[in-house]
Amino acid sequence: MNDNDDINFPGARTGTANTSRYKELVESAWSPFVGYRYWHVFIFSMSYAFSKKLVPKPVSGDQNMPADVFNAHTRNLMRALAIEHTDDLNIIKKSEEYVKICEGYANVGFQEIYQIISDNDIDKVKPEDLLLNLIKTIVVEQD
Repeated sequence: MNDNDDINFPGARTGTANTSRYKELVESAWSPFVGYRYWHVFIFSMSYAFSKKLVPKPVSGDQNMPADVFNAHTRNLMRALAIEHTDDLNIIKKSEEYVKICEGYANVGFQEIYQIISDNDIDKVKPEDLLLNLIKTIVVEQD
C-alpha cells in the first residue's frame, strides 16, 4: 500500500490541551524535539505509550496535523499498531478508526513524555540523551 492507495487517510489530532505543549517541545532548547515537527513528537509518544502498555485516552479538538505529514512508512507503523491493538487485520481498511487509536496512544504517551522532558534538569541529563534513556527504560521493562 502506498500513499496514493490511502486517499481517505485523515489528519490527526494532538488534543486541544496539548497543542501549545507540542509547540513548546519543538521550539524549546531544553527539549530533545527542538527543530523537529509535531508528527515526530506524535509518533514517538504513540510508540512510547504502546510499548509501555498504557491505556489510550481519547483526544479532543480538531485535526491539527494534515494527513500529508505522515509518509508511507509512518502510516504503516500506525497500521501495525492498530492491528496489534485490535487483533484485527481489517482495521487497515478503516483509516479513520486506526488513526483514532493512534491518537489515543499518542495522547496518553505525550502526557508522560511532556512531564518527563519538562521536569528534566538539563545540567544532569542532556536533552539529546533524554529520549535514549526513555527508550532504554522501555527495553529494560520488557526484558
